[in-house]
Amino acid sequence: MPSGQFYVVDQPELNFTANYHIDTVNDKPYPSRMVLEIRKQSQPTDAFDDISIGHEVTFVSSSGEAQRMVLVSDTDDELVFSSRG
Repeated sequence: MPSGQFYVVDQPELNFTANYHIDTVNDKPYPSRMVLEIRKQSQPTDAFDDISIGHEVTFVSSSGEAQRMVLVSDTDDELVFSSRG
């Protein structure tokens, strides 16, 4: 799974390295659904302490592309966000 640099829109100081992937349908990329995994052990994630499952956050990639994503999982190891498919 590739990784990249992302930051929270309008808050570039909240930047993260995350693994991500694009879902596929019939072995072809399906760009309307992206999954972003932020590993808690490798960086501070306290900026997300006050949000719960279902909360929307807009992330911006290092290329400048913004993606609205929803928190779908919050475990001891990672935060997982998914765009709406």
